[in-house]
Amino acid sequence: MKTIIMNVKTTEKRVAVVEGNKVVELNIQQPKHKEIVGNIYKGRVIDVLPGMQAAFVDIGIGRNGYIGREQLAAYHLSPSSDKEKSISHFVRQGEEIIVQVMKEGAERKGPKLTGLIEFPGASLVYLPFGNYVAVSRKMKEEEERTRWRRFGQTYLQHQEGLIVRTACENQDETRILKELEFGRSRYKSLQDQQKDLKPPSLLIDANTLVDKILLEHRFETIQEIVIDDAEEFRQLKAQLGEEKVSFYRRKENIFSYYGIEKEIERGLKQIVWLDNGAYLIIEQTEALTIIDVNTGKFQGKENLRDTVLKTNIAAAKEIANQLMLRDIGGIILIDFIDMKLNDERQKVIQALRRGAKEDRNRVTIHGFTSLGILEITRKKTRKDLSAILQTNCPTCLGTGRIDSAETVVFKLERELWEHQGMDHDAVWIEATEEVITIFLGEQKEHKKRLEEALSMKIYITEAVSSRHGYTIRQMGSEAEIKARLNHLL
Repeated sequence: MKTIIMNVKTTEKRVAVVEGNKVVELNIQQPKHKEIVGNIYKGRVIDVLPGMQAAFVDIGIGRNGYIGREQLAAYHLSPSSDKEKSISHFVRQGEEIIVQVMKEGAERKGPKLTGLIEFPGASLVYLPFGNYVAVSRKMKEEEERTRWRRFGQTYLQHQEGLIVRTACENQDETRILKELEFGRSRYKSLQDQQKDLKPPSLLIDANTLVDKILLEHRFETIQEIVIDDAEEFRQLKAQLGEEKVSFYRRKENIFSYYGIEKEIERGLKQIVWLDNGAYLIIEQTEALTIIDVNTGKFQGKENLRDTVLKTNIAAAKEIANQLMLRDIGGIILIDFIDMKLNDERQKVIQALRRGAKEDRNRVTIHGFTSLGILEITRKKTRKDLSAILQTNCPTCLGTGRIDSAETVVFKLERELWEHQGMDHDAVWIEATEEVITIFLGEQKEHKKRLEEALSMKIYITEAVSSRHGYTIRQMGSEAEIKARLNHLL
């Protein structure tokens, strides 16, 4: 069973999945890396092109989105006698329209849109205009598939649709009905919200880390969710019930309290030590990842072959975990300690394969090369941990890695949140130039919002350094800090 720890009350959203007291997955989302697939917008139709049976819609992201006639709700719900009519019959230039992003845009191409809105949940997908019931093909028992078709026919209202996920298999209908009602409430909320907004406006951000995690992990595999944001906590309770969701109330950052900060640091290190004293060296390049296995301090108790085999098996298990923890994808080459016998190589492959069973991303083991290098590939779905949190070091001309300015800012923000509600009414921070720029935000809006949330005045001065960083120089009364700054300046 999994425990999911959610640190989502600050700008950088972080989620850790813990299984058996071990962090098996980290998800980190920074604003600059956000996707828009699944987002719902109130847009305005800019142009209708009957020759292409398509329209272009301004959704406020700088490039107009593209929607085909068949993706319009008006077309989908029209009688069959109208299906041959031109797109101009279903939408007009200047019209306000609710759309959802189906596909990210490219450099010269806007995103692909649909008017057939979907609200995905952990067990089902609610479709306000679906007008059908679909059941996952992965449900093997026809009796179970029939039960969920009957469920949809019983509870769906006019024009509604439903996609039943595999996660519904052998589940209680009462809980699934609650998820259906939650989807309905989200759609009603969207309808009410859009009345007060002018296009183009974002109505629903579908790429919140909380929603993604719930879609990726089956409800019955989750033992507990611990979250530090009050609003997200209320939404999770409404969606999942109270028995599995807990609100974190301590001052200390939730990741620090659960020891996850140390796991993030470990996930960024080049050297990973194993329990038996052996270690891995993980080198990531743009094209592939290379992992080298070393015996280190491990001597074994019998002979050299025994030491080598035990080290390689332990390394295989840890490598499977590191691929998940760091979210490494693409081509991966593993240089195990040399094994002469094919039987020993197969034991190592089996150990790696067992570890990869817990991986949601597909891992393919291609086998050993003539040079004794094990080739594997792992499906890449997003940026790896290092790409999100780090950048090239300017001091060593790209031969090493340091925390990016954004990562440093998010660390500072989390540290300030730990002082919320304390006696200090002001803080003096010294930081490098780029950290200050990002921390302030456009027109200093981010700093202002943080000051309001923390009830604390923030003073920040520049420090000169080749590495992004900050120091909290003083916390106290505003008068004390002003006096000290005046004295220094």
